[in-house]
Amino acid sequence: MTHPNSALVLRHASERLSAGAAAVAITVLMLFTVSVRATEPEAVPPKVLVHYSATSFETAEGTAGVYRKLKSAARSVCGLNNGSHLTVEQTLAARECFETALADAVRRIDSPKLTTVHTKALRTFS
Repeated sequence: MTHPNSALVLRHASERLSAGAAAVAITVLMLFTVSVRATEPEAVPPKVLVHYSATSFETAEGTAGVYRKLKSAARSVCGLNNGSHLTVEQTLAARECFETALADAVRRIDSPKLTTVHTKALRTFS
């Protein structure tokens, strides 16, 4: 007489086990999907090569010339030189990009004279 009840209990246990296994499988698949998205490569930012020599920093004029080249390259990379009409949001983003790119280039070159020119230019715009 207990045989039909035990079959019912086994069926319910099997259903719960199957539902649990399905939930675990879905969770694992979702985690795998998230990790795949996280490892997708980010877009490579555009770059502009600026030519200068170490002797450029021997004079104030040479240093200013390198700084002008860096500013022009940063404008180009950030979309401020292309003549297109930008929205307010695009203009703000392009301006932030320009400032970051220029500061990064000055930092990478690591010339005290170039850093001084950049710092003075920042104070002029503030």
